[in-house]
Amino acid sequence: MLSSERPARIFLADEHPIFLAGLRFCLAEQPNIAVVGEAHSSADLAKVIEKAAPDVAVVGDDFNGISVVESLLNDLPSQRILVVAEELDNARAHRLLAFGVRGYVLKQSPVSVVCKAITTVLRGGSFLDSPHPLLTVGGTRRGSVLTEREKEILRLIALGFSIREAAARIGITKKSAETYKARASSKLSIESRQQIVQYAITQGWFQSHD
Repeated sequence: MLSSERPARIFLADEHPIFLAGLRFCLAEQPNIAVVGEAHSSADLAKVIEKAAPDVAVVGDDFNGISVVESLLNDLPSQRILVVAEELDNARAHRLLAFGVRGYVLKQSPVSVVCKAITTVLRGGSFLDSPHPLLTVGGTRRGSVLTEREKEILRLIALGFSIREAAARIGITKKSAETYKARASSKLSIESRQQIVQYAITQGWFQSHD
């Protein structure tokens, strides 16, 4: 449940009017959310959002097959944007988060997930909706704190660098990079790149600073 001194101002934008109507209806039941505007066309979308001055803009991933998110962030770099998508595309989600999007939510998720994402974004965090639970600091084993080098390697991997590229970027050997990755993965009980990206998001490594 959201809680604040005033309702959070939310703007909705998606090319499907029926989806917008359903989302607006669900959010209207939340006492601490106020929908201050909506759009189902990408025409002048940045200007419409800027005029509404929302705390968070919930925006569909594309309009007629064309993404509008990057252009929105270029026009409104300080605007908090929460993307809603048809399905989880982990590579695209992490690119958008690295670019400045604050959250990525699946359209088939319950409204409680959207509310959780909005709350996270309002608090300055980033949110990735996923069928797999996000890893948190509390999920690490006691005493298994990552070293700075281990964090550095995981962050670069999450950003899309290969082990060889990550090693070259920080000036160590590929073998050393693999060792740091293995140690960090063991501490966090993670195995895949997707889980590394999810962990990076919980740590705010993709968060845009205004």
